[in-house]
Order: sequence, then C-alpha cells, then structure tokens
Amino acid sequence: MLSRPTRTAADCQRLLTETFDQIMRTRMSGIPVVNPALTVSAANMTEWHDDIIGVLITPWFMNLMLLPATKKRADEFASYKVGSKHTLSFPSGSYEFTLGGEDRIGHYLSCSLFSPMFDFADQQTAEDTASAVFAGLMNSDNREILEAEPLTQADEPAKSETNDEQAATSAETTTDEPQHQEAQVYSRRQLLRGLRG
Repeated sequence: MLSRPTRTAADCQRLLTETFDQIMRTRMSGIPVVNPALTVSAANMTEWHDDIIGVLITPWFMNLMLLPATKKRADEFASYKVGSKHTLSFPSGSYEFTLGGEDRIGHYLSCSLFSPMFDFADQQTAEDTASAVFAGLMNSDNREILEAEPLTQADEPAKSETNDEQAATSAETTTDEPQHQEAQVYSRRQLLRGLRG
C-alpha cells in the first residue's frame, strides 16, 4: 500500500526547474560547459511507487531524476550518504543511481544520461530525446534489447566525467523500489543505445 504523497509530480517538476535554473544563473554562470542554446526543463515527471521520476534537462547535463514523494521515503533518502550508489529496477532493467541533494529539493537520486550537452542544437531536440529515453525506460520490451548488448570497457562510467558532474550539479539522485543486487546493472551507454533506438 502506498503512503500518502506529500508532494506531487507537478511539485517536483516545479522544484527541479526553479532550483536548477537558479544554479544555472549562479554556480554555472560563465562556465564553458554550459550550452547557451538550452534551458532548464523537467520533463515526464511521473509517480513511481512512493517516488516521482522524470528527466531533468539543463544546459550542462541531462539526468534521470527520482525524488521521494512521501515523508517516509524522504527520511529513507536522508539516511543514505550523499554520493552513495543505488541500483534501481524499472521495466526495462536495473540501473545505477547516485544520491545527491539540494536545499530546496532535499535528497534525490540521479542517473546521468548526457554531459556536457553540446550535441543538442536546440531545446526541442533535447526534450524529444528525454521523452524517448523515458518511454524506453518504462518499456519492458527493451529488457531483451539491453540484455543482448555486450558490456564493453567503453560502457564503464569515466571517473573524471563523474567528478565533473558531481561538481556541476552538487549531486545526482533517483530512487526506486528494493534493490536487486543479483540483476544485471546497465550502464548509461547501454541505456541510451537500447532505449533511444
């Protein structure tokens, strides 16, 4: 039985957009990793068990974002160490998320999709990509596609890239249901190859 929600998908969309828009105008001001053709946008925010999940687009990264929707889940997130890794299961497979936090949002989990964002010429292209990835994430038919993808050295996340993203976003996060340690965990590159089509 789901706990009574303390914030909705619309609440999370507003919080993410306002918070990261402020970060863009302050912490990220003048930093060359920012793509000036893009703006901050939180897309496809959807209830997922006792959480809210969606895709956050900024001029410097695109991430899957998972925020707690209930106080119980928020307390659970707060018990984790910022930077800790969490394997979350979705219809298409299991993916690794990182715990982060911002004062206005609280703790959240994120999974990196793109960083930096210079491959996107305009906002519409970024939003179309975000929608396609999110749809694929929730499509169980894609599990077989991902299972057929061989894991190569290139699929492993680069340490320097991870450090850059943590510095730029102050943390990333997304939370899901119970962790399945026996499940195959897909990398970001596998996710994009399998789900973006």
